[in-house]
Amino acid sequence: MINAIIYRKDGKICGVELTGHAGYAKAGEDIVCSAVSALTLNTINAIEHFTEIPFRCEADEKKGGFLKVLFPLEGMADHDTQLLLQTLEMGLSAIETEYNRYFTLNDKEV
Repeated sequence: MINAIIYRKDGKICGVELTGHAGYAKAGEDIVCSAVSALTLNTINAIEHFTEIPFRCEADEKKGGFLKVLFPLEGMADHDTQLLLQTLEMGLSAIETEYNRYFTLNDKEV
């Protein structure tokens, strides 16, 4: 199962963490993993390309199954960054609705 955590500070999204593997299908055929990965990586790439907000990203590139992206608290109020992160949250929530045996989404106030 993939577990996602949306980190918030005062209602604003300030980070995202993904851990685990969906287990929906074998590697290369897992649509849950593909959907979560595509949404998350596209959001990170969009924030990097379209905003000037720096962020820290940690990933396990050898085994996979771990990605953590943290934004500086002073950059959280940026409208464009929040819009992109809220769009990510909306997409991940839709995946959880359809595939909750393979993916969970939780909030954590920091």
